[in-house]
Amino acid sequence: MPFYKIIEQAIHAREHLFHSTDTNAFRLFNAAGDNLEGLIIDYYNGFVLLQLYDSSLYAAYPQISHYCTKILAALHFPVNGILLKDRSKVNDPQKIAQIRKSILVDGNLPPDNFIISQNNILAHVDLIGGQNTGVFLDMRMVRQKMMKYYMQGGRLLNLFCYTGLFAVHALKNGIQYAVNVDISQTVLNRAKQNYLLNDIQHDSRDFVKLDCMQYLKKMVKQNAQFDCVIFDPPTFSRNKKKNFSVKTHYKDYLSLIEKVAQGGYVLTTINSVSISVRDYRSLHPQYWKLEFLEHEPEDFPYKSAPYLKAGLWKLP
Repeated sequence: MPFYKIIEQAIHAREHLFHSTDTNAFRLFNAAGDNLEGLIIDYYNGFVLLQLYDSSLYAAYPQISHYCTKILAALHFPVNGILLKDRSKVNDPQKIAQIRKSILVDGNLPPDNFIISQNNILAHVDLIGGQNTGVFLDMRMVRQKMMKYYMQGGRLLNLFCYTGLFAVHALKNGIQYAVNVDISQTVLNRAKQNYLLNDIQHDSRDFVKLDCMQYLKKMVKQNAQFDCVIFDPPTFSRNKKKNFSVKTHYKDYLSLIEKVAQGGYVLTTINSVSISVRDYRSLHPQYWKLEFLEHEPEDFPYKSAPYLKAGLWKLP
């Protein structure tokens, strides 16, 4: 099937998402799940971000950009600008920041402090610098399912918090207090911006720059308790002092989380197709009760198996 037809078919399948009243950012094309390995196309409130994971597609990006504009115009959906991000494998870590920086393909660059909406909360996104934009589009349905649990109120602990959107969503839907923990001051600063953007007051106690394992051990010593814990770690990460790996460290984290969330809820996630649903479930104690298990939303179709495993567990 020609490029045009493949992309057109994918975008038409997502046409209804443009009419959402609470979300204006979602995926238009999901690589092999939409029958073209290596190509990702995301829509962010009027801007299109092309991501190429296969360098052989690079020569075709002007054509892909033109097709996106033409297809979306036929559906009467606005495109203010199209950007391209090279996500192909990088052997030199020193060059990754520059290589991952998006270039403008067509139209205009997004404004400074560009904002999107997801699940009726606002978020600053960066479509140009870095590898990730500041919001994970695949968490839309997970956030939606969490809403009824937040309505019970209480205290939330947001580990590996990134830009703080789980806490923002929880606070806008019933949670009374949230702590965000991350080793990166850069993402904590972005989390503070998202708080302000959503009219949520904060102070220094709401954001903790610390290794999440160290923070949990500290909370265990203090006999601290939380009504809900978000454990959404990267599959693998490295900082100056230590590494994190799902396969090596996941259970260690859960054993500590259990001590600070007695009788509460824990949302745990794994973002890896190499870890099956069965393996994901086996990482958790048998006496934890699974409330729900969510995978990628409909705009993230997959060929064989889902990569996202997001489960909410009730602890005894």
